[in-house]
Amino acid sequence: MPQFLTCMLQFLISIYTGNIFQALTHNLLTIILVKVTRKEAGCAYEKLFGTIYGHIVGDAIGHLTETLSKEQAHRVYGSVSKEMELPHKKLLDDAVRRKWEVSDWTEESDLMLIIIESLIYTRGQIVEVDLAKRLMDWHERGFRELNDVSGQGLDKYTKAVISHPQFSEAPKHAAEICWRSGAHQAGASNCAVARSSILGLHLYNTHAKVIQNTVEMCSITHPDPRCTASCVAVTTAISLMMQQKHLKKSGQVDVEEIIAESYRYATQCLLDRPIEEFKSLKRHMQATNLKELKLGDISNMSFTFKALGAGFWALKQKDFRSAIQDIVMEGGDADANAAVAGALLGCKLGFPAIPQSWLEGLKYRGWLDDLVHRYLHMMERGKALPKSESAV
Repeated sequence: MPQFLTCMLQFLISIYTGNIFQALTHNLLTIILVKVTRKEAGCAYEKLFGTIYGHIVGDAIGHLTETLSKEQAHRVYGSVSKEMELPHKKLLDDAVRRKWEVSDWTEESDLMLIIIESLIYTRGQIVEVDLAKRLMDWHERGFRELNDVSGQGLDKYTKAVISHPQFSEAPKHAAEICWRSGAHQAGASNCAVARSSILGLHLYNTHAKVIQNTVEMCSITHPDPRCTASCVAVTTAISLMMQQKHLKKSGQVDVEEIIAESYRYATQCLLDRPIEEFKSLKRHMQATNLKELKLGDISNMSFTFKALGAGFWALKQKDFRSAIQDIVMEGGDADANAAVAGALLGCKLGFPAIPQSWLEGLKYRGWLDDLVHRYLHMMERGKALPKSESAV
């Protein structure tokens, strides 16, 4: 029976039995509770969709300037820097831009979507072998439903991990070998943090589980503590916002408190590490302007703390379009930086804050909507819809 009719029936029974005051009180409280519950649910969905789609449109717009210096980005896109749209990719026809079709997202979103597919199949669990084999399958073939021929865009370190002979059965061990045998700075790339935002949404009310899942996901390819700290900072910030923690009296998010608590969780990943890493983490998370982050430094553009810093700088902003455009015009690893920024700011501002033209322009929007629907169905019903076959 609809909740409104149930309330009315209880109201009439109370009047019939003579307890009019009890009837009015009970039904007033019930109606208020229903409205509050619906409002809270609507707010949660706005933040959830804002995070996922904010991540993806940030990635897609960020690809416009990926690998460019700040000077190059302004030379090519300066005339459209305040009104950037997905078709503007045509303004620069080079090898980097040609890897993906106009209006498509890149590997930064593909890797997050692989995590969603794995969560659907495993009924919400991070199963490292399933996730590892999905990564291998994507690296070899891409998303076949989207007519990919292979997964593109991975850095050399992540490719080495996924290609390691032990990765399919013992991914963490393979990642540890690659990290210790190669340059540690290369192993501190932004690949893990740029795919992590979904784990801030998943089981967001259980903070310990959010952190556990995040650490598991990161260590499958990136055991470097700086990568783990970056991922934990992002997912705990999203989890806190989903729980509506640290709200001001006005109802707005207290960003400084979110950053402070996320920083405390992130530092736990750096125990026994050099003090310089703690200072670097804090400096990037608390940056007050993009100049401090040096995002356009091509020699070190994919360092995990840069994407992290871009995300937390964006969290302080009030306009989604302006924040993403400002980050993209810095150049560097702009798709990763804007993906993290889009996820965090999308969670804070909600889905309606994302420009409609960016959403409507996504090339595979229908496929994406279906995947998100299947994930939500699994979480709400505990049962997956079809199309998430095992990769094991």
